Amino acid sequence: MEENNWNIDQMLHWLDIKIERENRDIAKLEKQMDGNFLYYFEWNAESLYKSHFMSDCYKKLRQAVDGIKDIDKIRNVLKENAACYEKKLLDGQLDCRSSSRGANMVHSMRLECMQQLIKDYREFANILSVTPPKENQQQAHKTGKKEGPPEKKTKQGIRR
Repeated sequence: MEENNWNIDQMLHWLDIKIERENRDIAKLEKQMDGNFLYYFEWNAESLYKSHFMSDCYKKLRQAVDGIKDIDKIRNVLKENAACYEKKLLDGQLDCRSSSRGANMVHSMRLECMQQLIKDYREFANILSVTPPKENQQQAHKTGKKEGPPEKKTKQGIRR
C-alpha cells in the first residue's frame, strides 16, 4: 500500500465518521422533536442547528477532497478552509446586531461551529502527516527497538 493512500484513506475514514456521527445526532434529535416539539425546541434546538451546520461543512469538505490522490492538494484544501474560517472569526463581528433574536443566536452558534471546524481541519492535516504503521514497524526493526505494550503507570496517592 502506498504511503499517501494510507494517509488519505485514514483522513477520509475519520471524516466519514464525523459525518455519520452528525447524521446520527440529527436523526435522534428530529425523533425527539416529533415527540414533544415545545420541550424539544426549548432544550435541543441549538444542538440540532449545530449538527446540521457541521454535517453540511463536513459533506462539502468530503466533496472537495473526493478523488484527489495528491496528499499536498488535500493539505491545501484543508489549509484554505481553516484559513477561511479563521478570517471569518477574526474579522467578523462577535454579535450579529440583528433585530431578530433568532438570527443573533444562530450567528453565535455558527461562530462556535467554525471554531470546531478549524480544530477538525487541523486534526485532518495531522492525520495526513502520520507515518503509516508498516513504516513504523520497519523503522523499529532497523533501529533494533522492539515494540511492546506500554508500561503500566501506577499513581501514588489517595484512591477514592
